[in-house]
Amino acid sequence: MKYREVRGTDLRVSEIAFGCGGNAGLMLRASAAEQQRVAGRALEAGINYFDNAPDYGDGLAERNLGNLLRVLGVRQEVTVVTKVEVRAENLTDVAGHVRRSTEASLK
Repeated sequence: MKYREVRGTDLRVSEIAFGCGGNAGLMLRASAAEQQRVAGRALEAGINYFDNAPDYGDGLAERNLGNLLRVLGVRQEVTVVTKVEVRAENLTDVAGHVRRSTEASLK
């Protein structure tokens, strides 16, 4: 696996990310056993970068990834990236919305 350094940090992330979005559907529609099998294989291959978002299954992909990493007892360092969607109704308090969204994703 090839890795890249994230400029300005000490993070080294795999060039290939494990996408948790709805297109593939693994983190939304597959069984926990199937999620564990596929993500376990990705970790074995050296993938340490997981891309997620609260919009993926209305938070389901984030919950499933958290459970998955806990169940697998991941011992290597992984980087989980999530996103924040700022909509028109959030424009009066963007910073507060980003903080609340981030806190919800961390749960």
